[in-house]
Amino acid sequence: MIILVAGGDSHIWGSELKDCIHSGVQGFSHSTFSALLYDQYNCAAYPGIGNKDIAQRVINACNHNINKDSKNLVLVCWTWQSRDNDVDSDQHILKLQTYLKNNNIPYLFTCVDNCVITDNPIIDYSNWYMFPPGTNRDYETCKPRGFYQWALENKYNVGPEGHPLEDAHSDAYNLIKDRFNELVKENN
Repeated sequence: MIILVAGGDSHIWGSELKDCIHSGVQGFSHSTFSALLYDQYNCAAYPGIGNKDIAQRVINACNHNINKDSKNLVLVCWTWQSRDNDVDSDQHILKLQTYLKNNNIPYLFTCVDNCVITDNPIIDYSNWYMFPPGTNRDYETCKPRGFYQWALENKYNVGPEGHPLEDAHSDAYNLIKDRFNELVKENN
């Protein structure tokens, strides 16, 4: 059985989505773009965490699933590097990338904001999904964007705390699903 392990912060947890009760073991939303991708879903995300914790929570979840004779598939939405008080998050991204490659675990990375993207040649950006760039240089990011950038710049509804709501997650799912399905097909 394949299990999708999804790592990230509040955007993958689903903060402010209607079905997110924010407490308990299953307190995450099932309406995030990551949860919509696959039925066998393990949410390793948590609101407010940094990239160091994202990497470690995904590794822990994968190790737990391996003990259950399950095959892991990973999707991570990296957050702002400032949460770790880092200039960049390369060390955390590389830690997880190395773990996943060494354990033959297929993965797809994305981010909330493209500020996490560096020119580090060791990071395998071929395993990343970036949201389409905007076209208006006055108020849009005109290079590939992260989920949060894309949602805000496309004027999706956000909650009182600024999280993109269900319509953004649904449309993000539609954008990323073909790339994700290719990954599943290659590893099934």
